[in-house]
Amino acid sequence: MNILNLRARAEIVRLIRAWFHERGFVEMHTARLVGVPGQEPHLEPFWTEVVEANGTSHPAALITSPEYAMKRLVASGMEKAYDLGPCFRNNEPWDGTHDPEFLMLEWYRRDAELSDLMDDTENLVMNVAREFRVEPASIMRSWRRITVEEAFKEYLNVELTPLLENHDAIAKLAVSLGQTVTDEDSWDDLFFKIFLTHIEPKLGIEQPTFLYKYPACMAALARRSKDDPRYADRVELYIDGLELANGFAELSDPVEQRARFEEERELRTKLGKKTWEFDEKFLTELPKMGNAAGIAFGIDRLVMLFTGATSINEVIPFSARERFNP
Repeated sequence: MNILNLRARAEIVRLIRAWFHERGFVEMHTARLVGVPGQEPHLEPFWTEVVEANGTSHPAALITSPEYAMKRLVASGMEKAYDLGPCFRNNEPWDGTHDPEFLMLEWYRRDAELSDLMDDTENLVMNVAREFRVEPASIMRSWRRITVEEAFKEYLNVELTPLLENHDAIAKLAVSLGQTVTDEDSWDDLFFKIFLTHIEPKLGIEQPTFLYKYPACMAALARRSKDDPRYADRVELYIDGLELANGFAELSDPVEQRARFEEERELRTKLGKKTWEFDEKFLTELPKMGNAAGIAFGIDRLVMLFTGATSINEVIPFSARERFNP
């Protein structure tokens, strides 16, 4: 346990809250135990049950993100809000960058675009650096904004748009790059094999990098880009080889959102994973959210960046291996 890092963590959290307070955001601590968690195929909630005094039981899960609740708050009229608290994900690797319980910051704005999220994120990180009086060289360089399409061109000299929804073409590219391709691989699978091996490791090394405008199938909760609906308005932030944030210009069409949930549930079924009912309250209230944008930011990884820690276990009080192997 590193006490200096834990003190730094507490100070960084204080500075983050101060930044949001000064800009008129309202802090919301949404429920961590819910009846209907997120549908993401590659995230696993922790399941339990809630029992009433009369013996009635209800399935319950710890949230992987406060996203659904925060969007419902925006739909109810909350203009600018953030949630800073623990989130939980099962079946994650204990590799020094993940923990089953982690500290997540999410914030949302009404009447906002993807560029607003990028501006917020850069300003927040730079402000914390100045106030914390520790300015890692990696964040003091100019911040870069690059689309996924541009990244494919820059790092692979490949035009991504002709590959969209073309399984044979992206399979051919994957094979040419030395990837193993099977009959079971979907278009998404092949995209990730290419992206995770040949593009993501290069992001954020030279300078903080926002990667945005993903293929629409990679952004289940984001609205489609106005200039090309084959892409969606999703953004991720990379610094020093770590992904720190993931945000969307939010989809507010309940019909399209339901269709995307159906696709996610089908994929979970294909992967042999548990499925559950959709959050109907969320879908009903979604249109009221309007033109909103929101982003999730990993605080533990930010603390790693500011303290120079090489593992998440150096910036939390007790590691998962210690907590679950007493």
